[in-house]
Amino acid sequence: MASALEVSSFTEDLVCPVCLDLFKDPRMLPCGHSFCTPCLKACIPTGQHQGLCPKCRVPFKPQHLVANWALRSLADKARVLKLDEGLPPGAGASWCFCTEHEEPLKLFCSQDEAPICVICRDLPQHRGHDFLPIKNAVQEYQEKLKACLGTLEGNLTSATEKQEHQEENKVKLEVCLQDLLDHISMGFEGLHQVLREKEQNMKETVKTMKEANLAEMEESLKDLREDVEFCNETLARTRAALEGTDPITFLSGIKDLMERIQEDRGSQEEEQEEEQEEEEWSYDDEEEEDVESEEEDNDNVEDVVPVESTFKEFKDKLDFDAWEKMLKSILPSGEEGEVE
Repeated sequence: MASALEVSSFTEDLVCPVCLDLFKDPRMLPCGHSFCTPCLKACIPTGQHQGLCPKCRVPFKPQHLVANWALRSLADKARVLKLDEGLPPGAGASWCFCTEHEEPLKLFCSQDEAPICVICRDLPQHRGHDFLPIKNAVQEYQEKLKACLGTLEGNLTSATEKQEHQEENKVKLEVCLQDLLDHISMGFEGLHQVLREKEQNMKETVKTMKEANLAEMEESLKDLREDVEFCNETLARTRAALEGTDPITFLSGIKDLMERIQEDRGSQEEEQEEEQEEEEWSYDDEEEEDVESEEEDNDNVEDVVPVESTFKEFKDKLDFDAWEKMLKSILPSGEEGEVE
């Protein structure tokens, strides 16, 4: 036959952890724990749509409760067999018998706040302590718990409101972030547009400079081609005259040929005089820093149009390093930072 301790151990699983009595209409929560239906209703604060599991604190909603028919059947059988008789009313099954002395737990030690048996009461560790019958102790602590219900419900309501407010702030944060990202993108797109327009305008300016310089070069090339053609023709006539054998023919054309040669030599002498003057000027300024050699060579050749110095001047004015540092120093208003 089963001992009282074994019966207590069996009954332990049939006792509701909230009311400390055999289960009545037990319901199982999604977390797997079971409680009496009235006990679960008391766990849902007034005005709320969900409660917390008394054991693991996992939230649950009333519509998710499932009837635990197996546990209900066992609890009903235990009640029929009167397995709960002889136990202090409202006491949990684990408190039914002292595990050390196998005596009923009839007393409650106020100092240790634990149920004890009559043998435990007389031991040295409980000497001088105050004791209450289990029923009276249950009533006393139930009154204390009832007095705390209002505060606990208020704390839960406050915490719930704060939780909801925090969730709202999380949503607001995402909206604020997206709004700021869009604003930054639009602002920088405007800056990019300005830079693209500046780039295009500068390129157009350089192309206009090139067209003007090229027009001068084309005009110069036209004149130089005529000079080359004139020189070739003069040289050809001179060689033909020297190769001729008829004195009359030679002398008949000599006047025109000499005039042509004189015209060609005259232009060369003028060029040489100009070159000599330029050499004298350059001699006086020989201690000055030289300009680019290619441009100097072009300038010393008469009628040759050089690449305009404005291209170099324009390039020197494009201080991209300074502009880049300026862009890197851009910060929102009110913030300070150093340019790297």
